[in-house]
Amino acid sequence: MAGSLPIRFTELLQLTQTGIDTLESDHYVCVRQKLSEDANPEVIIVDLKKNNELTRRPIKADSAIMHWERQVIALKANQRTLQIFDLGQKVKLQSATMSEDVVYWKWISLTTLGMVTDNYIYHWKIFDSPNSAPQKLFDRNANLSGCQIINYRVNEDDKWMCAVGISQQQGRVVGALQLYSRDRGISQSIEAHAAAFGTIRLEGAPADTRVFSFAVRNAN
Repeated sequence: MAGSLPIRFTELLQLTQTGIDTLESDHYVCVRQKLSEDANPEVIIVDLKKNNELTRRPIKADSAIMHWERQVIALKANQRTLQIFDLGQKVKLQSATMSEDVVYWKWISLTTLGMVTDNYIYHWKIFDSPNSAPQKLFDRNANLSGCQIINYRVNEDDKWMCAVGISQQQGRVVGALQLYSRDRGISQSIEAHAAAFGTIRLEGAPADTRVFSFAVRNAN
């Protein structure tokens, strides 16, 4: 019976045993931690592909996110000051100061950070040149006003983007999604709590079809 199961689980480590409860990728676990008001903050990195090697470094940043594969870390201080460091080479790769608070950010590819501010969405290509600056891609839609941004996604050819937010309304958590077409330069507002881009091969088709899916939990 066990051989017919669609998914096989393998435990790598217990995160609580290392004092960490945030998973960043399947290569690294990365979390900013401050044990008390008097303690200095530190970033803790677990390399899951090096026998769960654990590294602790003191930082002054409010947020830290690790690259999916490389020893590169992005740090954010005071919601607007951004710095990118190569931990292996011990050099700073990029730095930028935003004009608005960065309310959500994540690696959207092996080369690019996606960032959401109060009014705009930015992409920042980290490895293009030493002085690369974040580029504003599009404006946030009104449907995301007052929302907590919980995700940002980009499809594989970098032509479609979506930002997802949630807000409390009439005793329930309401989801809001902004879908943006880069080629057409227009957005669409959708009620949704989660979304993903992907590809499927339709029956008889010579090539894959790009698809967009979303999930919503409505009042009913």
